[in-house]
Amino acid sequence: MPRFPLTVDPARSRAAGLRLGAARRRFDLSTIALRRAALDHVDGEALVSAALRAALERVALPPGPGL
Repeated sequence: MPRFPLTVDPARSRAAGLRLGAARRRFDLSTIALRRAALDHVDGEALVSAALRAALERVALPPGPGL
């Protein structure tokens, strides 16, 4: 005889396991989406940073002969 007898309906236990598995998959997918969004944000920041550096370099140049 098992030390801890089964007191939960096996069908309910399976259903709970399926819900837990589905929640885990949704969590994994949302984590992937969050990582992708973070990488896109970093890429966008890199582009903005490069554009700002280029603008600062242009501003730092001495005025040309036409000015």
